Amino acid sequence: MISASLLAGLFAIAVLISAVLIQLSARRHPSRPWRGITLTVLSALSALMLYFTLIPPSRQAPAGERVVMTAHSDTVGNLPEGKRVALPEAPARKEVPRVPDLATLLRRSPDIGSLLIVGDGLTARDRESVTDHGIRVLPGAAPVGLVDFWMPESIVIGNRWQLRLRVSGIAGARIELRDPSGALVDAKAIDASGDAALSDIARAAGRVNYQLRVLDSTGKIRESFTVPVAVSQPPALKLLSRSGGPGPDLKALRRWALDAGLQLQSHIDLGPGMAVRTEDAAIHADTLAAQDMLIVDERAWQGFAADQRRTIREAVGNGLGLLLRVTGPVSAQTTADFRQMGLRIEAAALTQSVQMKPDTGSAEWPTLTRQALRVSGADARSVLVGTQGEALAIWRAQGNGRVGVLLLSDSYRLALAGFGDAHSRIWSSLVSVLARPQSEAPPVRRSDLAWPHERVVFCQLQPDANIQSEGEWQELLVETTGMNRGCAGFWPEATGWYTLNSGENRLPFYVHAPKEGEALRRSMIRTATLKLATRTPNTAMASQVPISGSPWPWFIGWLVASGLLWWLERSRFGRERVL
Repeated sequence: MISASLLAGLFAIAVLISAVLIQLSARRHPSRPWRGITLTVLSALSALMLYFTLIPPSRQAPAGERVVMTAHSDTVGNLPEGKRVALPEAPARKEVPRVPDLATLLRRSPDIGSLLIVGDGLTARDRESVTDHGIRVLPGAAPVGLVDFWMPESIVIGNRWQLRLRVSGIAGARIELRDPSGALVDAKAIDASGDAALSDIARAAGRVNYQLRVLDSTGKIRESFTVPVAVSQPPALKLLSRSGGPGPDLKALRRWALDAGLQLQSHIDLGPGMAVRTEDAAIHADTLAAQDMLIVDERAWQGFAADQRRTIREAVGNGLGLLLRVTGPVSAQTTADFRQMGLRIEAAALTQSVQMKPDTGSAEWPTLTRQALRVSGADARSVLVGTQGEALAIWRAQGNGRVGVLLLSDSYRLALAGFGDAHSRIWSSLVSVLARPQSEAPPVRRSDLAWPHERVVFCQLQPDANIQSEGEWQELLVETTGMNRGCAGFWPEATGWYTLNSGENRLPFYVHAPKEGEALRRSMIRTATLKLATRTPNTAMASQVPISGSPWPWFIGWLVASGLLWWLERSRFGRERVL
């Protein structure tokens, strides 16, 4: 469709050409001056009337309110008066006309200034259609059952994952989490707030479906919800360990790295001129550039030459992760070096025995030992904390890399006491925080849950992104410009597992059955609609709305101006007689 500015430009050019032709005609056929002026004015007036006939100017009119019926609007007791329309998910009412979506309603009725949403609220299909319109919400009966749910999207093997949820409207409710075999993994009684958390350990990589059950006070299953768990193998990071002597912590670290699939190079000093080391364990710029993280204790750091310490600092600025594992007294040189990287290491009168909070359902973990040091920095953060809130591992960003200090000197005790999962979790947290960041940002899914025929939005996508399901691939249309650059929408058609492929990244996600999690789905729609209603509407839009004017008066004016122009141009009125 041609734009208004382009159309105005074309009419202006036409009027200009007409004025030139009128002047040329006046030279060939002498006439009175007012005749040429009148013809030019009528020509411009005719063009103006035709422009407004094609694009009538809008006018401000009092805005009206429309009552929009949505799902479960029949649970509202006293329906408000006013013009009503029903969206597709609303209960059928003979006296209420239906519209396919909210955008169609707003397009057909431009006089709508505000909306009264009755029922659960607007789905994602309709929420984006609301721009400057005021919104009021009259919700129906509250959903009963599982109404809130959250779990991490990325779960790494060996880590404990946790899901948080809320149950509403069931007195004395109890929740259970069962693994794919049906065995009970975790269970909780719902308190007065309705909130609860369940967890388990990711022991193997792959995709599995747990079942979350909501039971009432009699033990009857009121709801069952699929909990999709996609456990991934961490990337094969390259670690370099340098230590001033052997110890049980190094042995436990090496065992964990082997189980986690990491590539660990090590160098252990045994005395003057003696060491146990693997290949590529030297401190050189090329070696460090090939590593993702350097783990070093205070004795090894003190043994580095000045140029080696400078090389490490430069490598950290280029993206290398550095962890100082403190197992004894720290020298003044080491303190000064780490102060240059933004971390202050100071002696402090602190209790060296610490306890860490055990996982849910686990026995009490053994007492561990920390060094009596305090580490601080302008923007330092804690990775590990004890039960009393004491910081056990601190890190900060340094250039493109990260540098950290671990004060816990005997984490191996967890593995010896039978808490290998806890030991793995500690080192997984340290490596995931400090290791060199990956060059390609992984894709992000905006919506936490998915159902068939509902849009799922992904962002940070590569141009070749596609969706894989049951051996079939579907290309995604990735936005290349604007605010949604790198994003794409996908509408799944069936329940089950899907995989998003974007560059070298893979993101598995699960689509729930249409009737699964109905209370949760209703709660999500209600929350999103209420949030939409809290925004400040355009007050001018709420009181008055622009309405397109009628083209007929302008068409009649065009006919009159064109008729006069035709008559005057062909008549001899105003022409001078030639003798």
